[in-house]
Amino acid sequence: MSSEPNTPEGEDGRTVLLDGVVGIRIRRLQSLFGSHWQNWFRVRSLAVTPVQGGVLLLIRRYPGISQIALARRLRIEPPTLVQTLTPLIAQKLVERDRAADDGRVYELRLTRAGLEAAALVESSMPQHEADLLRFLSVEERQTFLELLDKAIAGAEVAIEGQEKAE
Repeated sequence: MSSEPNTPEGEDGRTVLLDGVVGIRIRRLQSLFGSHWQNWFRVRSLAVTPVQGGVLLLIRRYPGISQIALARRLRIEPPTLVQTLTPLIAQKLVERDRAADDGRVYELRLTRAGLEAAALVESSMPQHEADLLRFLSVEERQTFLELLDKAIAGAEVAIEGQEKAE
């Protein structure tokens, strides 16, 4: 039984957070993914957040990508990207150099250690995600990913609509 009065429980007896409120559930899942990620990589001697791990993978895929292009790809503000990059640069995983053709532009590349970290992130993802999605069948996981992509696309259109209205 739940310790909170009038709090619904799922079939497994776990508390359901604000039944029917999607955002709370998405945030809870994100929090659980983040906690698992931190523990997973800490024992593998890699101190990066999930966002930083994604940044490493993107820089590896697009070596020399500009900070502005990376921020656009991630759909975040450039100052937010700088906050994400600063620890990666301090750990000597990422190098940031001015572009030869435009001194206002910073290009990003992985160091040797950054390439190793990106490889570790990529090779670890299947097991990390399998641990977290263990109660989903293969078919359910595929459907879940398709629904997430569809929800993200809808959310992006909604945000773009808000931005145009402003």
